[in-house]
Amino acid sequence: MHIVIQGAGRGLGLAFAHHALRAGATKLYLTARNSQDCKGFRQLPPSANIQWFNVDFLNSDQIASTGEAILAAAPHIDRVIVTAGVLHDGEIQPEKRVGALEAEAMLHLYQINAMGPVLFLKSLWPLLRRAHPVTVASLSARVGSISDNQLGGWYSYRASKAALNQYMRTLSIELARYNDQAKIVTLHPGTVETDLSKPYRSQVADGQLKRADESADQLWAVLNRLSARDSGGFFAYDGKPIDF
Repeated sequence: MHIVIQGAGRGLGLAFAHHALRAGATKLYLTARNSQDCKGFRQLPPSANIQWFNVDFLNSDQIASTGEAILAAAPHIDRVIVTAGVLHDGEIQPEKRVGALEAEAMLHLYQINAMGPVLFLKSLWPLLRRAHPVTVASLSARVGSISDNQLGGWYSYRASKAALNQYMRTLSIELARYNDQAKIVTLHPGTVETDLSKPYRSQVADGQLKRADESADQLWAVLNRLSARDSGGFFAYDGKPIDF
């Protein structure tokens, strides 16, 4: 299997990379913002089976050039996993009320959580549309479900993940016209022990916080069970569909 994992420098992306190797991946194409400085690079250094690429989802030109580099290196792609996600970043914090909204912070989350993933997949489009079985997953969040929103708050994170769901749904429809063996989905991993969840772990019920490797195992199993008719869907870590 030839597998592309965006965000493999740490956290859930790195856990996916380790799982992919255990699952028999023959080639890994891994990305990080600064690959040589990341934990993933140290644990999984470049080799005949592992290649690293730099990509920052705030830089659209770099997204395109990284995609070109992966296309040049990969004869085909069997699975793509996009793990990008930001909830808080420096002074940026989830907005609990409308008065806290700031345009710069809103755009920052939208670029990383919604635009970045779809632009990255656009850069890989020539291989994705080729007629062959391929599975593509982008990590979303249950709070990105509009119908499930009963609590409010977290305006920009909710909106950016809802936009991601729509981008992936629309992309799945277009891709099916060229490659009816393709599956594109968004996934809700639950609450995982990553930097994203760190400030909020005290609010998580006992037994609900997952290790990154545990979450990667669960989500990989969900991807293995998907069929082409599931393409465009939004699924939780237990495989149950989530309403948009």
